[in-house]
Amino acid sequence: MAVSSGYIKLDFTRLTPEEQLNQVSDYTATMEQRRSVRSFSNRPVPEAVIEKVIHSAGTSPSGANQQPWTYVLIQDPEVKRAIREAAELEEQQRLENIGIDQTDMLNMTGNKDYLEEAPYLVALFKINYGLTTDGTEQKIKHYYVQESAHISAGFFLAALQHAGLDSLVHAPVLAAQDILGRPKNESPSLLFAVGYAKDDYQAPSLKRRPLSEIVNTPSPFSTEILQAPEYLPRPKMEEQQQVAKANTYYEHIRRRRNVRHYSTEEVDIQLLHYAIRAAATTPSGGNLQPYRFAIVSDMETKQKIRELAEIEEKKLYEQRISEEWRDTLAPLGTNWKKPHLTDAPHLIVAFKVDENPNEANVLDQSLLYPKNNFAMESAAMAVGVLMGGLHHAGLCTLTHTPSPMTFLRDLLHRPKNEVPFVLLPVGYPAPDCEVPDITKKPLSEILVKF
Repeated sequence: MAVSSGYIKLDFTRLTPEEQLNQVSDYTATMEQRRSVRSFSNRPVPEAVIEKVIHSAGTSPSGANQQPWTYVLIQDPEVKRAIREAAELEEQQRLENIGIDQTDMLNMTGNKDYLEEAPYLVALFKINYGLTTDGTEQKIKHYYVQESAHISAGFFLAALQHAGLDSLVHAPVLAAQDILGRPKNESPSLLFAVGYAKDDYQAPSLKRRPLSEIVNTPSPFSTEILQAPEYLPRPKMEEQQQVAKANTYYEHIRRRRNVRHYSTEEVDIQLLHYAIRAAATTPSGGNLQPYRFAIVSDMETKQKIRELAEIEEKKLYEQRISEEWRDTLAPLGTNWKKPHLTDAPHLIVAFKVDENPNEANVLDQSLLYPKNNFAMESAAMAVGVLMGGLHHAGLCTLTHTPSPMTFLRDLLHRPKNEVPFVLLPVGYPAPDCEVPDITKKPLSEILVKF
């Protein structure tokens, strides 16, 4: 919840152009080496490293700073086995429900040994509403839960990669709600298998969409289809060294703040390109990559976006908003006026993509049915990875969510199956920039262990 004791001057260190390029290119190169791993060794993983990675995920932005996520760290073999069995049963039932025959089912599902092999499973639960107990139970509304929880998952994914850990992102296991004893206001969101690949592990051949399909930008990307790199084994490190590596990443990412006051100074668009290249490595069901980005830099279009956003925001603040929501937003000092949409030199609009089953070229058509391809989860994770890249580029941003947002799709001439869900102004902070004096939940409030 956004509890503020006023405003403080933004702690921002300006980097040289060379430092900006070096930091973001290093971040991107690290993310581009990420491969999903489906076969884990018994090589031990220091628990302190996982904890620090989850702590990094907790620095992610969220609607009204409500931080609607819980990470459950699972090491107990019996609990991992129960989750594996539940995952296999749920996958079988899903395929049966959409008419996949038994032979095809066996080819599609395979085994889920990795859910037991991995030293750790990390289950992400989104907190749909808050609870208070004062004689009677009372619900506290949470805002933008789906987007916020999965942007946090993107922060988690980037922190894993930079800590030198392997992982696989798995669909949520619904039975985990009961297996892990989570409260009724939470629901399973994603499941990560975390550890190190077996010594002889070879990732399957994988092609990624050309970047020109992922992003619409004034400076075009290559149209070349990308081949994902071969899997490279993680170098072995002493525990102290690996903990220090994870802690270094945390100390850097925790300094990121949402910024609403921007300098109009120009920003090299290549820095944004590097960050989006990193975001394009985000895993997705069936490798659909159901995320797109549009960079807007010309003042005429930014002005139009601001005008349309302010029309919707004015209606929100004056007509649609509840008193509860008004009280929740009050500590952040927001209102319907959005000067950051024209002051920031660049805007990035993020879209989730709903694929058409009759047009998509994927092997597993079952992934294209509603609620099966996890388009929002993947797209929001990609935004989390993107924001990490922008921060490493020495830039500031803000997760802005004008409501409703469909005007962005129409204005930018995007197809109907692309749904905008967040708008990121990108630039340098204004010289006198202040931010709300708010804090993040301690690790003890977002982490549960088994």
